[in-house]
Parts: sequence; structure tokens; C-alpha cells
Amino acid sequence: MTTDKIVLNGRFLLQSVTGVQRVARELLMQFDGMVTRGEIPPIRLLLPTKGEIIGPLALQSIAIERVGHLSGHAWEQIDLPRHAGKGALLCLGNTAPVARLLQPGRRTVTMVHDLSYKYFPAAYSWKFRAAYSAIMPFVLRFSDKVVTVSDAERASIETHYPFLKDSGRLSYLQNGGIPDAARDIALDQPAAGAEARPYGLYVGSLTARKNAPGILRSAIAFLRRYPEMRFVVIGASGASFESVDLAVPPDLADRFEFWGQVNDAERIYDAYKSARFLLFPSFYEASPLPPIEAMTFGCPVVSSRIPSLTERCGDAAVYCDGEDVDSISAAISALMDDPALWAEKSAAARGRAADFSWGEQARDTLALCGADI
Repeated sequence: MTTDKIVLNGRFLLQSVTGVQRVARELLMQFDGMVTRGEIPPIRLLLPTKGEIIGPLALQSIAIERVGHLSGHAWEQIDLPRHAGKGALLCLGNTAPVARLLQPGRRTVTMVHDLSYKYFPAAYSWKFRAAYSAIMPFVLRFSDKVVTVSDAERASIETHYPFLKDSGRLSYLQNGGIPDAARDIALDQPAAGAEARPYGLYVGSLTARKNAPGILRSAIAFLRRYPEMRFVVIGASGASFESVDLAVPPDLADRFEFWGQVNDAERIYDAYKSARFLLFPSFYEASPLPPIEAMTFGCPVVSSRIPSLTERCGDAAVYCDGEDVDSISAAISALMDDPALWAEKSAAARGRAADFSWGEQARDTLALCGADI
């Protein structure tokens, strides 16, 4: 049990909200609720003095401390360890201050979501790769505890850093889906049936590792086969599909909708409620949010059969080979052509979504920091 306040590295609040930042924000809100209810002592939340907080933040009990004179990685490596004090330092964004890691008696817990800079180096700038290549060996070797977000990612990290195997320092905690309170409300309400859902849906970035070519080609095939349906893409890359040498055919353009980045949670929830299926044939994931979000609203998921997604989706998804557009299309058609299968997967999806909780992940994360909860 720790007697000093837990210190949270809040640099993620100044960063654009992608998957890593979304997880950190969800956990922060859970921590704040736990402090408000008196379940844990107050947490110190440290941020750089410079920079604007991205997006709304409705904290009730955790106060923000702006410290230091630097920003970015420099703030994390130099200013943060100077101000963190003796309490356990929790870093939720993959990296941690090396000076702190090398300081005896100063507990540091780091959440490492994935090692994608190693798996997909071409997706990152050389500066990013250089920084992570320098920092991550220290993070993984000297953090008192390292937590990742799936058993599949734990195994992958151990493959790249064998010294963690059987060390007792590396564990995993699955992400939640939509916020717990919203999840409970959604699961208490009936889900729409298949006939009230007029489109297929993809939510996420349109990159090579997400299988942008497979998404586009299978969506085109879907629209060709089902002329009464539409296909909707929600993601920051908009309509570009820059890496895909294939355009949306003009005769399908009015049924292929690109909504771009959507930051309004209610609009995304409404998209799931009216989607016949979520298409998610990704080549790589750690612990993705969209499948569990979609399942909460009874939206079946067409997923690639990769370890992290079978771990995440269990028996509630219809699986395909992401490398094979015909396999993706066959999985979609199975849901479209078999009402009984669709109903079965819709019900299973809601049951699966109930298994994932940000509150549980937050409590288990704080336990790694030595909190008595």
C-alpha cells in the first residue's frame, strides 16, 4: 500500500485524441469518480505549464497542477521527474521519464499500449522511431510494473523483450468500450432489429495496418450486392484512402458516405444503433474500442481473425481472413442473408460488451501503483 499520493502523468491531455489518449482520458474520469466517492485518496495530476488541454474535461475532485517550463517529451523527461515527488508515478501514454526510472525507491507504473513503431516502422517518422527506440528499452526494463491492454500484446512485447517473460512485472488489462454509465443505459434499452439498420459501418483510421484496401474493396462489393444499403466510414482520414489505388465508383458514390472525424459521442452511438454491422478486418490491433462500442448497441461485428480481436470479441463476432476480400465479403453476406445468424450475433454482442469495464481497468491499474482499493 502506498502512503504518498499517486501522481498521474497528464501529458496526454495536451495531445490529439486517438486511441492511447482516449484510454487515458477514460481512466482519468474513473479515477476522479473514485476520489469523489472517497474510495481512494486524491491523485496529483501533473501537466506542462505550456499548452492547451484538448477537448472538454469535467473533473470533480482531481485538481490539475501545471508545472515546469518545457513541453512534449522534454517536459516528460526533465520537468516531470522533478515535480513528481515520492508517490507512485503512473504514465498511461507508453513512455516514462528515464531519470525517474533509474532512481531507486521511486515507483513507476507504465501503460504500454503496443509496440507498433516496431511492427509498422514505415507508418512513423524517423524522429518518432528514434525517440521511442531510445526510451522504450528503459521503460520496459526499469518500470516497476508494465501494463498493456491485451494478452496478445503482452505476448508480443515478451517476444521483443524476452527479459520480461516470467519477471512478474508485465501484465495486461483489457480496455473498456463506451463509458460505463452510458454502457449500462444502452444495455438496458432494446436494440434495433436488422431491418431498421440501413448501412454497414467502419469506425477508425484508414491506414495500411487497419486494412484500408480491404475495407474499401469489400465495401464496394457490399454495395454492389445490396443496392438498398449504404456504407458509412467514420474516421479522421475522411474520403482520401490515400494509400489505396482504387476510387469509389461514381455509381456508388451517393451510397458511400465519409463522415470524417466525429468527436460527438452521441452521434457515434447513433451510428452504431443504426448500423447493420461494423466492418473491422484489421491486420493489427492491441485492444480496439470500436468493436466493443458497436456490440453495446447490438451491432454485430465482422472481424479479422487475429489474436487480439478474437480475445476481444470472443464468440460474438463473425470472423474473416483480412487478407482475402472474398472472405470479408462472405462474412458480411452471412450476416446479411441469414436473419437468425444476425439476431444471434446481435444478442451475443450485447452480452460480450457487458464484460468490459473502464472502472475495472481503473481499479486494477491503481492496484499496480500500490493503492489500497
